[in-house]
Amino acid sequence: MAEQKAQTYVVGNFKGGVGKSTTVQMLSFESAFRKNRKTLVIDLDPQGNTSDVLSLTAENFGNSELPDEFDSTIWEAVRTGDISNSIYNIMPNLDLIPANISFSDFPDYMISMFPNDKLSQFQYMDKLISSLKSVYDVIYIDVPPTISTYSNAAMYVAEYVIVILQTQVKSLKGAQNYIDYMNFFVEQYQTELEVVGIIPFMMQKRDSVDQEIYETAKGIYGGHLLNTVVLNQSRLKRYDGSGITYDINKNGKVEQWDNRAHEVFVHILDEIDEHRYLLSGE
Repeated sequence: MAEQKAQTYVVGNFKGGVGKSTTVQMLSFESAFRKNRKTLVIDLDPQGNTSDVLSLTAENFGNSELPDEFDSTIWEAVRTGDISNSIYNIMPNLDLIPANISFSDFPDYMISMFPNDKLSQFQYMDKLISSLKSVYDVIYIDVPPTISTYSNAAMYVAEYVIVILQTQVKSLKGAQNYIDYMNFFVEQYQTELEVVGIIPFMMQKRDSVDQEIYETAKGIYGGHLLNTVVLNQSRLKRYDGSGITYDINKNGKVEQWDNRAHEVFVHILDEIDEHRYLLSGE
């Protein structure tokens, strides 16, 4: 029997505040909770927003064993070469390798270890997490919105890119720059990395500029652009402070606003699966 290999995704755009981290959080939740896939999130962003939200999510689902502060993060894993102590269970089927501000030293640390050898810097991260690919069904990687050692390492590790496209001019340019850089990176370092989907994010239905950008994006990206659009939802913003919730009302059904938020990302997950099957030829 062939060894299981996790589908590994990096979620990106070179513009901040477009919904990149929210997408990692929601897709990983739906993957674990709705699809019953053994899922891992690797937070490579020193801001640690995804780590914070998933920590709160753990509390919402009755996991009281997480420490107030993570004792071992991706930074400790990088320095010791041992990632096993940096894996935390959030809820059934969902684990997290967290990050915090100490990880801001990562680029300088890589330079000190591998001066003038960028490829070895990226390969170091790849070797660190390679054993995990036989443990999980899917891995999502969150990165800062910059061309950096963080995003480069993630591109080297991942097989697929999910691009976030907020329907604004700067985000459209950020998405295109991200794809252009990804193509350069693949050629430069001979990796196998493909765009598996572009998610239109936080669109205002009645905003003419949003609609214009969306139509422009359809013309540019064609089938890469997902049919499912993430509209501007207050519930997604609330999760930043509360963690992800899945509340059941007195009638035994999922609370309305939670349901709307989750159903959107279940549809996105289904579309990503379809695109991946087409790319992989499965």
